[in-house]
Amino acid sequence: MRRNTIALIWAGGFLLAALLYVVGPDRFLDRCVAVIDASLAWVHATLLALGAQAYDVVHALALALLAVFVLLSVMAARRGLRGGLAVVGLPIVFLLLVWRPFAEGPTPIGRWLAALVISAAGALVMTRRLLAPPPPPPGRWDAPRWPPADRP
Repeated sequence: MRRNTIALIWAGGFLLAALLYVVGPDRFLDRCVAVIDASLAWVHATLLALGAQAYDVVHALALALLAVFVLLSVMAARRGLRGGLAVVGLPIVFLLLVWRPFAEGPTPIGRWLAALVISAAGALVMTRRLLAPPPPPPGRWDAPRWPPADRP
């Protein structure tokens, strides 16, 4: 075993002894629980304050990525790449997730998160298709294969 590890264990023991002396051995666990409770209360208060902002951020990102996906799909279609069904299907799934015409409250954040994930996945797939080398023209048998057979 390395000496650094043993030295760190000894240092941790001395630090624990100092904490026990300062707080008092009979109150140490109470103080630890109080610190954990105060830390969790701070985290919950912070998350509550950020909740409304997070909803707006997820909402905006989902809509923006849907627009990016549609534009990339149109570009892919102009290059002759696949994606015609996706440019129709993904927005329909997006609308099924977030559109609630007769609802009295806002759409739950979970639905917006799901819409964000599918929009991001669609945009990434279309980006990958656009960045790939173009397929060889039809009828050309002498065109090099992509990816080359000698590369894994």
